[in-house]
Amino acid sequence: MPGVVRFGVSLPAEVAKEFDEMIDRMGYRNRSKAILDAVKSFLAELKWTRGGSEPVVGSLSFLYNHEVKGLEEYLTDVEHEFKDVVTASLHIHVSEKICHKIIAVKGSAEDIKRLALKIGSKKGVEQLRVNISSP
Repeated sequence: MPGVVRFGVSLPAEVAKEFDEMIDRMGYRNRSKAILDAVKSFLAELKWTRGGSEPVVGSLSFLYNHEVKGLEEYLTDVEHEFKDVVTASLHIHVSEKICHKIIAVKGSAEDIKRLALKIGSKKGVEQLRVNISSP
């Protein structure tokens, strides 16, 4: 369905006021763009939580202790195992023993969820965050 669809939204006054204050602080010029962004985030989150074959893009970002024996080799093996969804990765040294890794992903929500669970459940991996968008 090409074009734009206009519709009304009813909100409690305090929620509308808070929304307007937040979007003003964020630099939005109008509510429509802010609502569009919020709806897109909502839809991407639903695709992510439902899993399935829905296509998504995003990143896995996590800290890990590189002194945990075998962890770096495991992470490399997992990236290769999921080569169909891993598009790039970035390794950042945080301290003597802690590294930050960011893995860019593109593929089905289910495959990315499996990748995230495989990484996040490993001893030495901390604070895994998943950022998903829907193309």
